[in-house]
Amino acid sequence: MSENPISLRMNFWSGLGVAALAVLLLTWIVPNYGGRGFAVGMHPRTLATLGAWVMLACALALALLSAVALLRRRQPFFRLPELGHLWHQTWPFLFVLGFIVLVDRFPLTWVAPFMIGSLLLLLGERRWHVVLLTAVIPAIGLYGLTAHLMRIGVV
Repeated sequence: MSENPISLRMNFWSGLGVAALAVLLLTWIVPNYGGRGFAVGMHPRTLATLGAWVMLACALALALLSAVALLRRRQPFFRLPELGHLWHQTWPFLFVLGFIVLVDRFPLTWVAPFMIGSLLLLLGERRWHVVLLTAVIPAIGLYGLTAHLMRIGVV
């Protein structure tokens, strides 16, 4: 394996996380909340259980291979990230949280243009007319559809 220790460490912890999710699926979610319809000709719980077992096997294999590679390289399993890297990992969640708070306080048709426009700016779009039209047209359509549905009595 020619991977760097950071990737190996991420693979190890990702494998453990997915394995924990698969165990949760197998022990609690699928037995208690398994579906009622049929999927691909088999019972839904059978398909979900099969998928969870595949997840568990792949995740354990990833974690085991990564752990062996880390032990061979004598690298630690835990390492705190640098502050800049931590901020790089955190700001998208804070960005989404900010818009969730805004949507909770104001109507979606007011917040949506700012949300779409800021995402376009984050993705690198710098032409103001493209940002403006792409941000405003869906909000106008949403407002028009909502007003029309209220007028005819659906909403």
